[in-house]
Amino acid sequence: MKNIIIVLTVLFFSAALQAQKPIVVTPGVGVNDLKLGMTADEALKVLGGEISWTNYQQQVDDFISYEARIDSVMQFILGFDSCGRFEKQPPESAPVFALYFNKGRLNFITVSSYTASEEQLKLVQLSNGLKFHDAMDVCVRIMGDKYVPVGYGDYNGDYYHYEDGVEMVYDENRLTSIGIFPKTPDFIKLLAEKSKQLREEAEK
Repeated sequence: MKNIIIVLTVLFFSAALQAQKPIVVTPGVGVNDLKLGMTADEALKVLGGEISWTNYQQQVDDFISYEARIDSVMQFILGFDSCGRFEKQPPESAPVFALYFNKGRLNFITVSSYTASEEQLKLVQLSNGLKFHDAMDVCVRIMGDKYVPVGYGDYNGDYYHYEDGVEMVYDENRLTSIGIFPKTPDFIKLLAEKSKQLREEAEK
């Protein structure tokens, strides 16, 4: 009986430690065991949860409905053919909101504070130590000056740190959303090359 109690105690504390495991966002790589380059099946095996799928055109329509300029949005610059969203609730393993796939491989991950539980918010951090709701000026200072700011109407709090492979989105000067994508040192060149095509798609 004593041995059974010891085993159960060890299992309990192991589960508790697992539940408190930090959710580390690594720019250009992924979130804990969720990695860029995975297939949808691999990604969902890591995350679990209930996902809803949309195609490229549906995403174009969604972004336009929010008055976002798709000609400067990283997902559209990189290209994708399907998007999965956790619209009802985020996976228990991480507050991932959206996954974008191009030719069957994951190339953009959105991690959002808006869909995260209080427990998850406490655990999420970038690999450099930054956390959700950190001040914008602090984040920019730590992330460095290699970024492209993107604005939508009066909003200008979306920063692409393209050489690192991370998008930092701010609301009222606080970090609220993080995007992970492959390191893209030629992002400015791609932006110039694809903007016209994307504007034409938006106008249609």
